[in-house]
Amino acid sequence: MRMMVVISLAFAAYIFLRGVLPLSWKWPFKALAASALLGVACIFPVLRSLGGNLPFAPDLPGWLLLTYCGLYILMLAFAVLLFAAGIMRGILHLFIPRLRERDRARQKQFQARLAGGLFVAAVLICGIGIYGALCPPRIHEVKLHLPVDKPFRIALLSDLHVDPVKSASTVGGWVQQTMQLRPDLIVITGDFVDGSVRQRGDALRPLAGLHAPLGVYAVPGNHEYYSGYGEWAPFLRSLGLRLLENEHVTLTKPGVVLAGVTDPAARIFGFEPPDVPGAIAGAPTGLPVILLAHQPRLARDAERCGVALQLSGHTHGGMVLPLCPLIARFNAGYVVGLYRSGNMQVYVSPGTSLWSMMPLRLGVPSEITLLQIEPTAK
Repeated sequence: MRMMVVISLAFAAYIFLRGVLPLSWKWPFKALAASALLGVACIFPVLRSLGGNLPFAPDLPGWLLLTYCGLYILMLAFAVLLFAAGIMRGILHLFIPRLRERDRARQKQFQARLAGGLFVAAVLICGIGIYGALCPPRIHEVKLHLPVDKPFRIALLSDLHVDPVKSASTVGGWVQQTMQLRPDLIVITGDFVDGSVRQRGDALRPLAGLHAPLGVYAVPGNHEYYSGYGEWAPFLRSLGLRLLENEHVTLTKPGVVLAGVTDPAARIFGFEPPDVPGAIAGAPTGLPVILLAHQPRLARDAERCGVALQLSGHTHGGMVLPLCPLIARFNAGYVVGLYRSGNMQVYVSPGTSLWSMMPLRLGVPSEITLLQIEPTAK
């Protein structure tokens, strides 16, 4: 968290130097702007003071949390645009000498106008991105081939992140969308909540409405451990979800092994860390294995163990399309969509909802995935 605070303060300082100082405002207004930037930059310690050990799960009204986090994103976007504009100006000054000869007053006036224009652009970008994050998830159909006995349909949800911004009616809407697909199997690949059972339990109760002929299975994400997995595990089971914690089940009708692992964050909190070999140990030979793993980087272990298909989330699809390559670097090259690694396929969901600390989606909509599994020759 300290690193995030330092980075945020650096962004705020840059905005003040490049976006506020050039303005013709009087100093009291500039001081007020500096105070506002400081308040936004300190979002992590502020929310932690309101949410205990969970800076992302404070007891705040949803609209207030979304507004605060939206202002933080606006600050980041404005700083990035200012920085990019500064680089462009530097390049232009190198090749067009007369731009360097402008008097100081004209340069200051130009900087002020540029800052104003870039701020408007940042507001528009963030507005579109926040709207995209708040939209209901789309239904995205993907056809895959596995050596199974008969075709079947899997509904995949991931990264629900139920917090003050989402209510029971929001979760109920996801359940309704999922049930309308009439899937044979429903799976959820972690990050259900941000907060304790006391805070978020009621909002998650509509998940009890999920049912499918082959069952409803899930694995924990890192946020379940941050939020108190010792409480959440029995609560999620009480909703009819079968948690796969380094274990597997055999689904005989389609002829497939469904396995699931815990999250790497489990080790930090004293729970069993993910164990892909242990999850599929003793599984019937000759049946393809589908692995549920919240973090896609576990695909390296899965491929070594002969898994046919891994289903994951965690990345939120990068949230913003240009960030996908960066997010992929931290997730073993996976960020969103379907990948092939040797004989294994990996599908990474962009998430069913938003994480309120970063309520932004540009070019990467949230989704409920319908996986159409078709048989191939064994």
